[in-house]
Amino acid sequence: MPRPARRHTPTHPDGRPLKITFGEMREMGMRGVLVYCHCGHHIAMDADRWPDSVRLSDLEQRFVCQGCGSRGADVRPDFAPPKMGTSV
Repeated sequence: MPRPARRHTPTHPDGRPLKITFGEMREMGMRGVLVYCHCGHHIAMDADRWPDSVRLSDLEQRFVCQGCGSRGADVRPDFAPPKMGTSV
């Protein structure tokens, strides 16, 4: 039985995955990001300060945690919470 084709995930030279751009994120209707430190601290931030051409993964090594002082974070789009129990 043939194996399903594996998707190639584009990566940075250091092996980190190449994430979407802020422009792509805004096209999906998201305006903010969540920044997670490896120690567990996190913060929600407005993404309007970054231009459309910048990738979320381009910023990850620039963040310094205010809790533990380590450099590097996981940056993700801040998806709107689901609206449960509402009628359309």
